[in-house]
Amino acid sequence: MLPLKLSITGLYSYQKKQTIDFEELTNAGLFGIFGAVGSGKSSVLEAIGFVLYGETERLNSRDKRSYNMLNLKSDKANIEFEFQNFEERKFKFVADWKRNKKRFEETTTIERLAYEWKEEQWIPLTSADATSLIGLTYENFRRTIIIPQGKFKEFLELKGKDRSDMMKEIFHLQRFDLASKVATAQSSARTQLDQLRGALSGFETISKESVATLEVEVTEANTYLQKSKTELELVQVELQKMTVLKTNFEEVEKKKNQLATFIERKPEMEVLQGSIDLFEKTEKAFKQELKELDLAKSNYSKTKEKYLSLEKIKEDLDKNRRANQAILTELQPLFDQLEPSKNKVSDLESIEKSIALQTEVAVLEKKADAMELSAVAIQQAATDLKEKTVTIQTELINLKSKKIDGTVLLEVGNWFTKQESIAEQIEVKHKRILTIEKELLAHKEQFEAMQLPKENWKTVLLEKLEQLRKKFKTLQDAKTKLMVSKELADYASKLHDGENCPLCGSLEHPHVMHAEDVTGQLNAVETELKTVETDGKELNAIEKKALKIENDIAHAQEQLRLTFIEKETLESDSKIHLSKFVWESFSATDNASFLTKKQEQQIIEKAIAAQEQQEKATRSQQEQLLEEVKKQADEKATITNKIAAKSGAITNELSQLKVLVFAEYANKEIARIREEKEKLHQENNRIAVEYKSKSDMLVQQNQELAGHEASYKILAEQLVTAEQLVTENQNKITTLLQTHQFETITAVQAILSKNWDIEAEKAKTKQFAVDIKVAETAVAAAEKLVENQNFDSKVFEEKKMVEAERKALFEAQVGKVSTLHDNLKRIQDSLLQKAELLAQFDVLNTRYTNLGTLSNMFNASGFVNYVSSIYLQNLADVANVRFHRMTKNQLSLTINSSNEFEVIDYLNDGASRSVKTLSGGQGFQASLCLALALAESVQSLNKNDKNFFFIDEGFGTQDPESVAIVFETLQSLYKENRIVGIISHVAELQERIPRSINVNKDEEKGSVVSESWR
Repeated sequence: MLPLKLSITGLYSYQKKQTIDFEELTNAGLFGIFGAVGSGKSSVLEAIGFVLYGETERLNSRDKRSYNMLNLKSDKANIEFEFQNFEERKFKFVADWKRNKKRFEETTTIERLAYEWKEEQWIPLTSADATSLIGLTYENFRRTIIIPQGKFKEFLELKGKDRSDMMKEIFHLQRFDLASKVATAQSSARTQLDQLRGALSGFETISKESVATLEVEVTEANTYLQKSKTELELVQVELQKMTVLKTNFEEVEKKKNQLATFIERKPEMEVLQGSIDLFEKTEKAFKQELKELDLAKSNYSKTKEKYLSLEKIKEDLDKNRRANQAILTELQPLFDQLEPSKNKVSDLESIEKSIALQTEVAVLEKKADAMELSAVAIQQAATDLKEKTVTIQTELINLKSKKIDGTVLLEVGNWFTKQESIAEQIEVKHKRILTIEKELLAHKEQFEAMQLPKENWKTVLLEKLEQLRKKFKTLQDAKTKLMVSKELADYASKLHDGENCPLCGSLEHPHVMHAEDVTGQLNAVETELKTVETDGKELNAIEKKALKIENDIAHAQEQLRLTFIEKETLESDSKIHLSKFVWESFSATDNASFLTKKQEQQIIEKAIAAQEQQEKATRSQQEQLLEEVKKQADEKATITNKIAAKSGAITNELSQLKVLVFAEYANKEIARIREEKEKLHQENNRIAVEYKSKSDMLVQQNQELAGHEASYKILAEQLVTAEQLVTENQNKITTLLQTHQFETITAVQAILSKNWDIEAEKAKTKQFAVDIKVAETAVAAAEKLVENQNFDSKVFEEKKMVEAERKALFEAQVGKVSTLHDNLKRIQDSLLQKAELLAQFDVLNTRYTNLGTLSNMFNASGFVNYVSSIYLQNLADVANVRFHRMTKNQLSLTINSSNEFEVIDYLNDGASRSVKTLSGGQGFQASLCLALALAESVQSLNKNDKNFFFIDEGFGTQDPESVAIVFETLQSLYKENRIVGIISHVAELQERIPRSINVNKDEEKGSVVSESWR
């Protein structure tokens, strides 16, 4: 992980938003964060861990974390952290929460969100847990990347099991734990071997000799089959010839019957041909002339209908024209007086506007007088508010003089909160110890109740299980043999002379096997097998229960040990915490007095806030009143302008009067004036609209009448022409009737009106002529085929019987050959299957043996612990490269058999001793080297180009020479593309760091971050 940017608002001592540009710092390779004790340096690391994982070293989830982490002068907290992970993907994590506006000690739930930078924008992620993105849990993150204050030696001093668990998680060593997979594979192999043994028991009678005997039988059967086939084919050829001759004689009779049918229909078809000829002759002579006559008559009828319709339209139009002319003559006098009437409407509108404006002027003058009185009252109220503001300010000065420094109250309150938390945790640990001791006693009693030897109970159970397994195998083999004997006895009992053997096909069975009934023995074996299985399940259940109790006892003992250590640590923390109480105004044993003063301060704070709020409200009222005075002055000027404008408008309207006098209407109501105006206006509009409508209509009617007159004359001429055309067509048809010897036109129409498909009828007569000719030809051809030949039906039937007998004999032989082939193929396949099963059995048996060896290797995570110890030793070897140099080749680190770190002292003949014997400075050096080695290994595993980790404090334990060596080591890391951040309150160290930031705590602004390079 490589940090890019961090911003903090409202967290602990960070009141205002502070931003740290890590890109500037990490470019230097070695950088520092410096500041006095309590300035907020460590809060930088805590903010990063909290926004990524939602966890913090100082407070747990029961410590009202959201309230205690929120700055007392801030209403909300915000943390934003941008970083680049080992895949060079860019992420941003955000944490937000707020204070309840009504209840100071209540806050909203902390909301954590995560984003990834894609396509030039932040895309939200579904989870805000950084474990998968960074590749580390929170616990291992603070051991390898960001090492909090006081936790630097934690990895060095971890117990062997805890350190192994850590190595398994960081380096994913669980992938080497293959015990469950081996057990599954071993069980599967055992099951497959048992199945193969059962399958092979069914192939004991299959051999190469039985296959050879059956092959000879198949060859003999095939020879006899070929002979039967040849005899059958000869008979079938003779029968085929007689069948063809019979078919030819039958075909002659069939053709003669068809020809007789056609001869019977010949007179009918000759009559049909005569009707077709008459129809075509008449249609050719009369069809076109009759069509033209019908068209002429239709045209005459349509023209006459149009002529009469137009005549009626012309009469109606002339009548309407005369009526419109009469109405227009009546409207003419009123239309001539229309202009004076419009002037009167215009004058009435001006008079109406003038009277309305006079009313508005009176209202505005009354409003101006009222505003004058209101301005005086508002001015007096503003003076009173100014005096009230002075009084409030005096009271505020008095209250603030009684106020105690809020930082002191916060620090004392935090001290008492932590003291109570430690006491509660000690009590919890005490109760936990009693509970674990009770559980441990119960587990031991359970184990004793099972009556197993404590030292070698596993060996005893394993021996019993092995005995049962051997017994089960012996019984299973016996069962297999008994089942084979039973199947052979059943098979032999079903063989009868004269019936085919299903195996060899023989009809004779001279030496049938006589086997005794083994059903009773088989039932006894199966009963004993079930008993063995039940005993095995009981032993497995006892083993599982004993293992569980043993694990529970070991777990309880470990938990008891850890809980005692945790309780001792908490008691030590309580003593140290008590020594940190430095406030003379309060007592470390009198929390009630502190709470009373705190409540008094809260009352004073609320009073100050109330007075400040009242002062703010008073000033706001004063400003509103002054604004109101100004607003009224502007409004009064506006009213004066409006009065002048409306008076000018009245004068302008009265000057436009043309026919009326204003004095005559001055005292009338506006409604009556408006009513008179509207009535006169509507009458004027009615006259104008009606006069124009009638004039336009009269012009249109004259135009339409003239058009109809022209159309009327044209239609009269067309009517005469159409009548002449009808007469001419009738004369033509009369001449045609005489020519073709028809008495009337009705006879012609009767012929032409016949409803039939002439083309279909013509095709029918043509097809008949073709069919009768074809029938005659077919009869002659059929008679020629049987010429000079005879057919004997008795001989034909005899041949059919011979063919049926030969065919039945052939099919019987085919069935026999097929059966022999099937038996041969079945036995051959069984022989191949047997060989394949034997090969599989050999492979599986070898695999089962090898899996047993692997099972012993992977038992109880032994291989994983072995790999973990190798990783730890490699880690120690990498750390020793720097630790040798720092200790002037006097010390190095190694791993003992319990996977715990020890120190090899070369000044004392290379003897090993506990790392707890190291001095504070040596312990820091060893922890630093291990942290560097661990960070390199983890980030190398993640394939990260740049390795990065933070150190919080630790340099105060080093002498000047050791500090120089440590700094030389840290500075060399930059050349190796590694980045280290240091947090310290020691100002002298800042001179050695190439780039740094300072954190200063301001009483008003809180913690403020400044950059050394700006």
